[in-house]
Amino acid sequence: MLSFEYDQFEAFRNFTEEVDYEELTYPFPDGTERIILRTPNRDINFTFSVDEWHSFRQAMDEALYMREVYMLIDK
Repeated sequence: MLSFEYDQFEAFRNFTEEVDYEELTYPFPDGTERIILRTPNRDINFTFSVDEWHSFRQAMDEALYMREVYMLIDK
């Protein structure tokens, strides 16, 4: 579980948008190509299959969209 302030979340999402999946994929022992997403903490890295990566990115886009909806409702 990750917790972000809004600006941090938006920066993280922008960072992941710039990641070139093809350049960061590696074959894993189970035969699956996975991306390794390194974090500023050397001890924490995330791995995603292609489908997981797309779902992860889509979930972040939906979260930003919902944030905009809530901001409009609060006005």
